[in-house]
Amino acid sequence: MPMKFPLLAALLGLLTAFPSHAQTDAPNDNVKAWKMRLRAHIASRTQFPPAAMGQTGEAKVTFVMDRSGKLISRTLVESTGSPPLDAAALAIVERAQPFPEAPAELTEPSFSFTVPIVFSGRQFQIPPSGLVTVAPVPASTVPDAMATWRKAVTEHVWRNRGFPPGAIGQRGDAGVTFVVDRSGKLISRALVESTGSRLLDTAALAMVERAAPFPKPPPEANDDLQRVTVLMTLDGTMPKGQSNASSWVEDEAKLKTKLNSVCRGC
Repeated sequence: MPMKFPLLAALLGLLTAFPSHAQTDAPNDNVKAWKMRLRAHIASRTQFPPAAMGQTGEAKVTFVMDRSGKLISRTLVESTGSPPLDAAALAIVERAQPFPEAPAELTEPSFSFTVPIVFSGRQFQIPPSGLVTVAPVPASTVPDAMATWRKAVTEHVWRNRGFPPGAIGQRGDAGVTFVVDRSGKLISRALVESTGSRLLDTAALAMVERAAPFPKPPPEANDDLQRVTVLMTLDGTMPKGQSNASSWVEDEAKLKTKLNSVCRGC
């Protein structure tokens, strides 16, 4: 009889150990299952673009979603070399929202993934192990990256400055708001502060057009379209040899009222 008690104690020890082990593995299993559902969910929304029939290639799309499954942003990080296939890859991810909600074990407010999409002839697929988690970008680096990019864009516009010969002797301050996509392509531009001179206003808009394409926004950018406002002084009254555009400042706050009233939605 005395020998049974050590054995009973050992059995009880094993029984109490198993639930603890299960609790440790459960969160990982839930996360793995969630990622598998994400992949299957995206794959089920695929539609092959008619314009790309017969083409092959592999695209990689990085997307960010919040805890509820809402798509925050998506970016093409690796091109197939075919514009129709690239557009289809982005559309696949966009059509897949809302995504399966994140499990309670994960506490992050948002999640970033990169998914490869392989196109082959008349079909495409997502590899079984294709969904890759992207390490979250520290929030503090996002404003810094965007500020650096906006400064680079402003300097890029400055390098494309030009003064209309017909406006010599005129001076004015102009403000131009323009929108660029993730590739740096100019989508739209609008005059939000006029110099009072048609020639100078036209010159201000022309500078922005000449500057396209612009530096690409950083990967940290949340939106596919970015709006930038540039203030510039065009001065044709300065002595010969001096700059005729003396002040260029990217300043959204200063033109906030004008942007809301003059350029709503641009």
